[in-house]
Amino acid sequence: MLEGILYRVVSRADNAATVCLLPESSIYKAHFPAYPVTPGVTLVQMALELMGRKLTGARDIKFIVPVQPAADGPELRYSWSYKDDTTADVMLCLADGTLCAKMTLSVQ
Repeated sequence: MLEGILYRVVSRADNAATVCLLPESSIYKAHFPAYPVTPGVTLVQMALELMGRKLTGARDIKFIVPVQPAADGPELRYSWSYKDDTTADVMLCLADGTLCAKMTLSVQ
């Protein structure tokens, strides 16, 4: 679980959540010290945690812009919709609406 280590939940709704990144996270010390970037795998894991689901597969994952921590803890907005009970389309945007990532996840 990355909640409390990499992010905290600001708000949550049925098919969306806003989170705040924790720039002091040890993850950023390794990825990368001079230019911290949120690893793609953690962006996927955050989506799964927010949806309360487990990953069974993934396809069409696109990381569009780097997600960087900031001193004021940038907010990210996740939104998702289910194609069926086992497939979710997920979008991740910065607070200003900039699309950062989109993915189709197979979940259980």
